[in-house]
Amino acid sequence: MIKKRLNTLLLILTISLSSFAQNLQPYLGCYRVSGDARLVLAENNIFYIVAYATFFQGNWHIENDKLILNPHNPEHFFELYGRYNPNIKGGYKIKFDGFSEEETFIGKDNSDAMQRVFNKNPNCFESAYLQHFNKESDVISFVDVVSENIRDYDRRNTYSFPINKYNDFIAVYNDPRHYNYEMIYPFPKTEKGIIVEDLEQFGKMKMTDKLRKEMDEIIKMGEKMKPKDTLYFNPAYRLFDEPSMNISRDYSFDRSKNAYVSKHNYEKDEELHPEKKQDAYHSKGILYQYDKIPPTKIEIKPFKIIEKSIFTANCAGDE
Repeated sequence: MIKKRLNTLLLILTISLSSFAQNLQPYLGCYRVSGDARLVLAENNIFYIVAYATFFQGNWHIENDKLILNPHNPEHFFELYGRYNPNIKGGYKIKFDGFSEEETFIGKDNSDAMQRVFNKNPNCFESAYLQHFNKESDVISFVDVVSENIRDYDRRNTYSFPINKYNDFIAVYNDPRHYNYEMIYPFPKTEKGIIVEDLEQFGKMKMTDKLRKEMDEIIKMGEKMKPKDTLYFNPAYRLFDEPSMNISRDYSFDRSKNAYVSKHNYEKDEELHPEKKQDAYHSKGILYQYDKIPPTKIEIKPFKIIEKSIFTANCAGDE
């Protein structure tokens, strides 16, 4: 009797899931939104929006004849990736990405003072910003400017990260002004297509081999852009996408360098003298693995500001 009931429940569940999938099937495909912008509604309720200099993705579902898009945003405003660098004999270094977009600060866990990363209103930027620090604490902390102008965002949280065994870091600031928020569109089906809120045509594009190929490329791009716990950079800090390479086949791990060395185009000590290698920025000769470090604390923490910034980015003549 129990087995019979279990089989019945499984049958009902299978039918329900099948019906749900069939209900979504008519919506799958590529839509022309406005101009050259494209919206792809893919299986597994993943959507992609592609336009000029714009690409983001998230989850979608249909509810009461409405299309609801929930974009994926970075989990934290600050991220830290680290590795052990045997060439650093004392302290640690940090490469800062995105910190110039807002007023951002760095501090140590045993101090209530936070130092500006960039001067106020920075401009005239260089290609990379690196700084070496003496190890005065086992924790690195970041915070951004206090503001009330950003939706759903209390910009007072201090993020603290443990240094652990690492001494070579890449710090990333995800400015929430660039975050995407939930979008809701009336989505009634008509013979001509689907009508959006402003009554302009939200037309579903006719599937062709060319369009199918473009959609496959968009989905692959989305896979590459998903958050990763491990990143690979060369000594010039160019990020390489691991799925597009075959590290186990084309590289050997060198313990003394704590790096993956190419079996094909590595030049001796190129990581120590990258300027000697032609087009060092694009070189795949040696790759460093950086591991994502989760924050140990995210808390509102009063702090004093050290106004003298680590970096100064000013055009000539600007104050």
